[in-house]
This record gives sequence, C-alpha cells and structure tokens, in this order.
Amino acid sequence: MKKKIQRAASFLAIIILVVFAYFIYDTFRSLSIEEKIAEIIHFEDQRLHSDRLNDYLNETEPEIRRRAALAIGRIGGKNSGEKLYAAILEDASSDVARQAAFAIGLTGQKHYASKLLDIAFELPGKVAVEAVLAAGRLADSTMTELHLEIVPYLKHPSPEVREAACMSVYNARAIALVPDLFDLFNTEPDEEVKIMALYSLARLKVSQALPLYKRYLADADPFVRGIAVRGLDNVKTDEATHLLSIAANDSDPGVKAQAITALGNKNSEEAQRQLLRKLTRADRPQIVVAILNALRAQDNDGAIAETYDIIRTFGSDYVSSAAVKYLAEFQKDRAVNLIDSLMATDSPRLKAACAESYQLIGQSTVAPRLSKLFMDASAMVRTAAFEALISSDSSNRDYYISQALADSDYVVTASAVGQIEKHKLKNYLPQLVKLIMASKKPHVDIRRSIVSLAETFLKDNKNDSLAMKLLLNAAIDPEYIVRQDAARIYKEVIGENRDNIIRQTFTIISESELESRLEKYRTNPYATIKTNRGDIEIELYFDVAPLTVLNFIELAEDGFYDELQFHRVVPNFVAQGGDPRGDGWGGPRYYIRCEYSSEKYRRGTLGVATSGKDSGGSQFFITLSPQPHLEARYTVFGQVIAGMEFVDDIVVGDIIETIEIEENLY
Repeated sequence: MKKKIQRAASFLAIIILVVFAYFIYDTFRSLSIEEKIAEIIHFEDQRLHSDRLNDYLNETEPEIRRRAALAIGRIGGKNSGEKLYAAILEDASSDVARQAAFAIGLTGQKHYASKLLDIAFELPGKVAVEAVLAAGRLADSTMTELHLEIVPYLKHPSPEVREAACMSVYNARAIALVPDLFDLFNTEPDEEVKIMALYSLARLKVSQALPLYKRYLADADPFVRGIAVRGLDNVKTDEATHLLSIAANDSDPGVKAQAITALGNKNSEEAQRQLLRKLTRADRPQIVVAILNALRAQDNDGAIAETYDIIRTFGSDYVSSAAVKYLAEFQKDRAVNLIDSLMATDSPRLKAACAESYQLIGQSTVAPRLSKLFMDASAMVRTAAFEALISSDSSNRDYYISQALADSDYVVTASAVGQIEKHKLKNYLPQLVKLIMASKKPHVDIRRSIVSLAETFLKDNKNDSLAMKLLLNAAIDPEYIVRQDAARIYKEVIGENRDNIIRQTFTIISESELESRLEKYRTNPYATIKTNRGDIEIELYFDVAPLTVLNFIELAEDGFYDELQFHRVVPNFVAQGGDPRGDGWGGPRYYIRCEYSSEKYRRGTLGVATSGKDSGGSQFFITLSPQPHLEARYTVFGQVIAGMEFVDDIVVGDIIETIEIEENLY
C-alpha cells in the first residue's frame, strides 16, 4: 500500500513538473506573428486597451506595430491618443505611422486635431493624408480656429493631401472655408482634388456653387454627376430645377433616380410636369417608385389614374407599396377599397404599407381596420399599425401604447417606448422601471430604447429620479453596447465621467481560433451571394476586418442568409440585406465590434449596417456608387469583383438564395 502511494505521489509530481515546464515554456517562448496578431485582435474584440497592447507598439516587426496601432484606435481609451501620436512621430516605418495617424482619428480625442495639423506638413505624403483626414474627423463645426489650420493643406504639394483637406472641410463642417474650396476651381491642376472639393460643397449644401454643379452635370463619370445632382437639390432656383429635369434623363439609372428624388423637392410647374411625363414612360421598378415618392413630396396629385394602372401592370409588392401610399395621400377615403383589397395579401411588407396608407387617410374612421392589422401575425405589420393608430386615433393613445408594451415582439414594444419618449409621457416611467428591473431582462433593443428615453427626460430635468433609475440600470446592463450608451449620457447630459462602466466585454471567438483562422486565411477568402437577379462575387477583406469576415462566413456556412430579402434599397446609395426579420431590426441576437479602417467606400464595397458603434450583426450593404462620407464610420469588409450589374438591379424584396464561401474563387 505504501509503495502504491509513493508511486502515485511520484506520478503526480511528474505531472506537476511537466505542467510547470510547459507553463515556463509557453510564457517565455517567442510567439509567432499569427499568435501576436491573434492576441491583438482578441484585445480589440474585448475592447481592452492593455499595457500588453501598448507593448506591441515596440515590436521589431512593423506589421505587429501597425496592427497594434489600429487596434488602439479602434478601442480608444484614456491614453490611446498619446500612444498613437508618439507612433506617428517616432516610428521608423511609414506604414505604421500612417496607420497610427488614421487610428488617432477614431479616438474622439479632439485636442489632437490641432496637433495633427501642426505636424502634417513635415510628414511623408501618405502619412500626411491620414493625419489631415483624422484631424477633420476629430474636429466639429464649433472649432472655427482649427478650421483655419486646414487651409494651408488645400495648397499642399501633394494632390492626395489636398484631396484629404477638401474632405476634412466637410467632415469638420468648416463652412467658413467654402470660399477656399471655390478658389480651388481656378487654381487646382488636379481633377480628383476638384471633384472632392465639389463633393464637400454638395454635402455642405452650398447653394452658391450652382455654376459648378451645372458644369459637372455633364461629366463622363456617373459618380461626379451624382455629386452635382446632390448639390442642385439644395439650390432653390428655376435654373436648378431645369438642370435636375435634364439629369432625370441620365443614362445611369442611379443618377436618374437621384435626380427624380431631388425634383420631388421642387414645387415648380416644370418639376411637376416633368415627373408626370416620366411616370408614363418609366419601366424600371426603381424609377417608378422614385417618381411616386417624388410626386408625394411635391403634393402632386396628377397621376391617380396612372397609379392604378401601375398596380395592375407591375404587380410587385415593392411598386404596389409606393403606389397605394400615393393614392391614399391624395384620394383619402376613396382609396379605402383598394387598400382593403391589398390587405388580403400574404406579404407583410405590403400589409405594412396598407397600415401606413390608412394613416395617410388621416381619419379616425380607419381605426377598426388598423386595429385588425394591429393583431396581425407579422410583427412588421403590427408595428406599422401601431404607429398609424397613434397618429390617426390619438384619443386612444394610452390603450395602444399599453397593448404595444405587452406585445410578444421586441420591435413592437420598442416602438411603444419610442412613442413614450416622443410625447414625453412621464406617467409610463414607473412601468418602464419595473420592466427594466425584472429578473428576466427584456430584449436588448428594448433596453437600448429605454436608455434613449432616459436621455430625453434627463435633458429636461437632471434630477428626474425615475429617469435616473433607468440610466443606473443601463450602467450595469450585461450588454456592452447598453453600458456604452449609458456612459455617453453620463458624460454628455449629467456631466460625469463614468467610462469605467464600459468594462471588458464578452468575446465571440477565442484567441486560439483566431490564430488558426489567421493561418487559414493568409490570402483573403471569397463569397458568392446567389440572388434571384444573379450571382455577386465578392472578395472578403479578412486582412482588414477579421472579426466581421469570420462572423459573415460563419453565418453564411450555417445557412443564416438563405432566402432572406434585401429590405432596403436607396438608388445611387446602397442595397441592404441580411435581416432575418426583413424590417431593418433583425440580427443574430448578438453584436459584433466595428472594425473601422482607411479602406475607401467605392462602388460595390461591402459594409456593415449598424445602429451605432459596435451594434453590427448580420446586416450588410453594398454601395451602388462611391460614398466617401461613410469612411471610418462603417466597417468595410469586402468588395464586389463580379456581378455588379445584378446589384444595380436589386429592389426591395429580392432574395438572397444562399451565400457560398470559397478560399480561392479563381
């Protein structure tokens, strides 16, 4: 017996020795590049700015330093700006300095805007580009003295820096620099710089730039013509209306639809006449819907007969939804029979449009019909009916809100919270406190809606005890994004720094799995989105947004996207899909981190749809034209490499049949 005990003790000692030896080896061995990058990405996923992450800025390998700088910017935190600014000045690698310059623009630490502009002239060209862009992103419209510091960069020797300065004028909302942008068109030799100046003028809604918008309306590039159309939309003259009428015949469908939408904001006889003419000739669903919406915006009732014909001719839910709302707007109760007939549809989207149409009729007599839709099996329909009932039957508002708060669907309940916030119905606060403090937490989107409501009430009265209870509960919420919202409200409304509540968050993927994926995807993977329009082939940017790409791949391989619809399409802007609900509220019941980068939003770029920082999930969008204002604000994670013609044809309701993932597409 004694010998057995001795043997067991010896065996246990050996095991302890082996484990200890492995611990010593694992602690002090040299990590591979993949292991180091995996750890950096894991810190990013945790939103953890640690000393170890800072140490990676001193690594021998530039790629590690570059990746650490990006992570520090994405995470942010108290000392993030200091570390990144030092990297810009001191790192021997221009790639690392460039990444640090970009990353500092993500930190929100505004005092670095001026520091960046102080040093940018001394930086290499590519680093200077990111420094000037970062300064514009950090600035705001109140920082008028800093705006003047941008001016020298409009005359920088590098055209890329001058282009960045033009974009920074827009990002900083530096209206005082508009004359400097005008001057560029007389002195600037580089056409790309002029186009970015035009983009900033249009985005800043500068109506005095009419001659420039007119000049570029004939440009060969549809992107540039689209900028000109945006600018003309904000010019209130007959000439602008006439130019938009010309643009509404553009050869590019996106520019054409954009011009039609802009014409809807003009109430002249020419604008109304042009839209009525175009409706009779339109054959693309996107153009028909754009015209119907523009006619409503114009208060133009001249297309009633044609709209009935359109419903019979096209027969699609997408077109019928726009058509029935147009008819309800102008025919009022004479459209009831049509709406009643369309209510028999199985399409939740069309039924929701019927609810909105009853609301447009604007009479309490439609309340029984809306009440029926309020009991529909589809949450999308119930939400639309609820919003319509609140508007058309306000005398029973409390009843409808009470019903919506008790609804089984979180979107309906969140809509009720939104109405309580909108109308500042203080009497509901005790009920919301009880809801948020229940042992079984409501859906995270309800909790986020309640945090937004608390902010509204606290802006009116910082001492509102019930609103403070809602905020206090948000501060200890298990979901990172709710705590993030709460910390912002403490800072901006209460005047207290509670950033400590944004503690380390849970991660979706382990560090070891990240390491294996880094080894697997040494070259970027590809995806084929198979739609009812055709196949869209995409390169996935694993090297830029690994967490986003891995999430997308996992969802695709699990069949999550199969048979989902594109639920949002904005001509000349984006086509958006990936929502299992189809109403813009859905996702995989978890959030992924935003992975902002210096990648450009070109035509055909794949981005993550969010409702705030770190609120992405499954929804994605594909840009239909370049969108510079989205850069560093939405995660870029891929680019269409074939099938863009099918993206152009997508309308609301089109289907993602499946998404196939390939390590090497060709």
